[in-house]
Amino acid sequence: MREVSLKRKRVKAYVNALSELILMDNPTREAAVNVLKNALESAGLEPFRGVSKPPDIYEKEMISLYVIGTRGLGIHEEYSDKFSKIFYIEKMYDDLLKVVESENTNSLRDSFKQVLGRDVSDYDIARLLRLAITLYYLDFVDFNYVVMVLKKVVNAFPEHTDTIRRFIKFFIAIKISSDIASGLIKNKMKKDITKQLISLDIGVPKAVPSDRYIQEIAKILFNIPKEVISKILK
Repeated sequence: MREVSLKRKRVKAYVNALSELILMDNPTREAAVNVLKNALESAGLEPFRGVSKPPDIYEKEMISLYVIGTRGLGIHEEYSDKFSKIFYIEKMYDDLLKVVESENTNSLRDSFKQVLGRDVSDYDIARLLRLAITLYYLDFVDFNYVVMVLKKVVNAFPEHTDTIRRFIKFFIAIKISSDIASGLIKNKMKKDITKQLISLDIGVPKAVPSDRYIQEIAKILFNIPKEVISKILK
């Protein structure tokens, strides 16, 4: 399956980057971003992203490296000094994600402020949701987990709905692309029903990704040929 082989190739690039960082005597975050960029480019891979490719995408992509280091390899404890020096930003959003997991919606705002030491920003919401969706893409959490996170966050922080909506579209596009790659979605009707049902379940209006957007995600993250996905999206 293209989905599995591309994901395996991506994980291997992350592992290679982590191995290089662990061997450094004094790794910095800046060095880690460059190592990650080189590892992905050497493997011919795009960073984990949506349709746009912002200038700081590899800095954001540090979340993927953090996920593999903590959930995949479990090396964050053995190399705690290096991890805390490199991944201090990701650790903070991981702490926020644990708050989402354990607390009810009404207490999230105060608890987030306690962790961050300030009010929550769009940047914080984006980093948090990127972490949750990365965990899903790399198979460390299931679909329902991300739905739970999205619902809690949008209910706790309605003023950030526009940012949350962007990530809902990204999440739905990943789910649809994955289902196409695995053969669960084989026609346009099934695709349309699936994306509408997910959007309705989460409960945020205008959060359904366009077919063109899904096609881009299918190519970037799942390597589904344009001619294959066009038959389903047409």
